[in-house]
Amino acid sequence: MLALALSLGGLCLLIWRPVSSRGLLPVALLLVAAIYTRQSYGLAAPLAAFVWLVVRDWRQALRLALLVGGLGAVLFLILNTLTHGGFFFNIVTANVNEFKMDLLKYNWDQLRKAALIPLWIAGFSLVLIPRWNPLWALAAPYLIGATLSAATIGKIGSNVNYLLELCAAVGLAAGTVIAWSRVHLSFYSLRAVVLVLLAFGVGRMVRALQDFTGDLRERRAATNQLSQLESFVAETPGPILADEYMGMLTLQGRPLFIQPFEVTQLALAGKWDQDILIDQINNKEFASIILYDRPWLNERWTPEMLSAINKSYRLVDIIAENRVYTSFEPAVTTRIEACPAAKWRLPSDASLGLEWSEKTLDFFGHGKEDSIAVYAVADGLLTRKPDWVDAVAILHEDPSDPTNKVWAIYSGMAAANGTDSYIVADFPPGVTDIPVKSGQLLGYQGTWSGTPQWPSWMHTFLVVFDTVRNDALPAAIPPGGQLDPAPFMGLSVDRDNQNLQPIKCGRP
Repeated sequence: MLALALSLGGLCLLIWRPVSSRGLLPVALLLVAAIYTRQSYGLAAPLAAFVWLVVRDWRQALRLALLVGGLGAVLFLILNTLTHGGFFFNIVTANVNEFKMDLLKYNWDQLRKAALIPLWIAGFSLVLIPRWNPLWALAAPYLIGATLSAATIGKIGSNVNYLLELCAAVGLAAGTVIAWSRVHLSFYSLRAVVLVLLAFGVGRMVRALQDFTGDLRERRAATNQLSQLESFVAETPGPILADEYMGMLTLQGRPLFIQPFEVTQLALAGKWDQDILIDQINNKEFASIILYDRPWLNERWTPEMLSAINKSYRLVDIIAENRVYTSFEPAVTTRIEACPAAKWRLPSDASLGLEWSEKTLDFFGHGKEDSIAVYAVADGLLTRKPDWVDAVAILHEDPSDPTNKVWAIYSGMAAANGTDSYIVADFPPGVTDIPVKSGQLLGYQGTWSGTPQWPSWMHTFLVVFDTVRNDALPAAIPPGGQLDPAPFMGLSVDRDNQNLQPIKCGRP
């Protein structure tokens, strides 16, 4: 926003004041300030200013180009010299990330869906010749330059802020069309059509904004958990590695060790040696490591970093969707197959802990994907629907009432892509009423979360519900029929804790 304000401020000065050599200096200063605020603002506004001046006085256009280029170059040399080359490395080298066409296509599709009408109106402004559009020499190159800059959203790590300048250019271009319609469209109905179309397009944009408020709502809803995370950071002595919420370190007056995204992209490009960091992780030199559990985790940490973390650190909690690790001590690991006197055994290893939420249990094991076994908790009859990739359902005897039956659904046994199943071949899709014994192998823990390419932790999810009237597997859990499986397995769980908690057996 600051870069946009500076660049638009330079264009406003250029238009509002008479063109003079003295008046070009503040314009150049604002344009350079915008570029040094955000590098991508070095195209659209300077190009628009240059073209605007060329059609009036090419000498003044040349002076502005020399001012912007000269000031920018001098400032670069000063900063790069003072930082011993660090300025170039961090501003240029560290920002030349891999470009993905599918990422560009995704963002273009989102923009087109949200702002198709304003985009068409802005495109129409390009054909309005300068005689009809006095601002054509400014608005047209600004729109073209902003479009080219917006294409850099295809870089890994980019986000919708890359489209901010394009939105400003579309707004300016659409404004010139409105101005043209007032002067050159004699029929009020045609002018009204333009305004109605634009109003409808803006309405669609406002509606589309609701899709981008979900993350904000989630974070506001997680305020209490984020406070827990902040308290954890404050109470943890020693250095901490973090990504999404590393700002909590600076709020505590503590230094940041690395910027994970930048160094990971540099490591993947072969421009940064990650071996020292990996050795420090292996040597457990960090008191804690906090990773935001999102699909772009692999953009912030290399596979070697994540492997070292999983080897030398253990997951102790999940707070506001952040994985919280501390150094791994084998003696702390708890592997329990069954609690004493429990009617059911445990479905899988939960040495990293479990989560209890709304009468469901999530078991998290420590190991590699497709290697942590999932077992039947008791004897029963197994069903797997034809479209189930990660789950099976078993009809068990009700531990609290031998005359009744309950369904237990075991899910999470698939890769993050949602297509590679980790269920054993004994239970192919579509089978029904297959007898299974307590402790029989069903499959292996996976990272399937229910959303493609949105990996979860390695886990097995268990939900249990009453059969209600018959033993047929219903299409959905009957209202009020869900049961708490913890007592069936003899587990002691803290039902007020929505985060990760260690596995504990209750009293027999």
